[in-house]
Amino acid sequence: MQKLPILKPGDSVEIIAPASRCSHKHLQDLRELLVSWGLHCLIDEAIFGEDLLCANSDEVRFASLKRALENPQTKAIICARGGYGSMRLIPELSKMTPPATSKIFIGMSDVTALHLYFQTKWQWPSIHGALAVDKFSPESIAALKALLFGDAMTVEFDGTPLNACATKNTRIESTVIGGNLSLIQASIGTNWQINSENKIIFLEEIAERGYRVDRMLTHLSQANLFKNARAILLGDFIGGTEPDGTSLIQPVLDRFAQSCGIPVIQIKGVGHGFTNFPLPLGAETYLDLGQKAKLVVSLFNLKTTYC
Repeated sequence: MQKLPILKPGDSVEIIAPASRCSHKHLQDLRELLVSWGLHCLIDEAIFGEDLLCANSDEVRFASLKRALENPQTKAIICARGGYGSMRLIPELSKMTPPATSKIFIGMSDVTALHLYFQTKWQWPSIHGALAVDKFSPESIAALKALLFGDAMTVEFDGTPLNACATKNTRIESTVIGGNLSLIQASIGTNWQINSENKIIFLEEIAERGYRVDRMLTHLSQANLFKNARAILLGDFIGGTEPDGTSLIQPVLDRFAQSCGIPVIQIKGVGHGFTNFPLPLGAETYLDLGQKAKLVVSLFNLKTTYC
């Protein structure tokens, strides 16, 4: 079990880019936001460089990640962007000894690969979220700030049951694991493959049409990744419209839910949308099922360990 620090003004945090690069304006806006919260913000001078696909070479990006993880002076790491490239760092990350003290780690999308690694290998909780002031609502950013500074000790989401077993009035106590659907599929067969046993699996996606979402869900199902999970939590599936402008996403999700033998709950406001509330991963969680489902996650009061 790992405990996370609560931030306070004067603390130091670090921005890294383990995947794709963001614009210099986005980076500056992010830095200014953190400074406005009273935090000291560190940014590696080599955060951006020459690379075919990513913010910098694998070697430079990993070195930046390693320094951030091992720096005793910082309490949190914020990923500037998702995009692509996080999974390319895991071979070197696998050689690291976990730092003695865990840190708050914030990211989403492609950063799902690192979330999965930290949860399954290091037993670190982390936060699915982002701080892009030009992409996400002020309410979303305020919610993440409240969580980081301990002003909100829990996050809560109302949910909609999508299958019969999700309507039964009962409580599931577990932890949430997951993130972006494409990255979870990419984890299959790796040393950072999602460990869903006794977990609540969270899934979200962007810009994937209905048949592609269905294919990924079918793959995960046939790979038995849902077999021993407690429940499935579907976040926002943004975009992915058909050529004629319609969308098959919700019918695909509904059909998938009906095929599952475990509760499937849908929540709004977690994913790639303008409203993107933080979702703690690997933290103490309870999910109340029924016609009006509710998810409550407590980041700083952990009692559940990983298997």
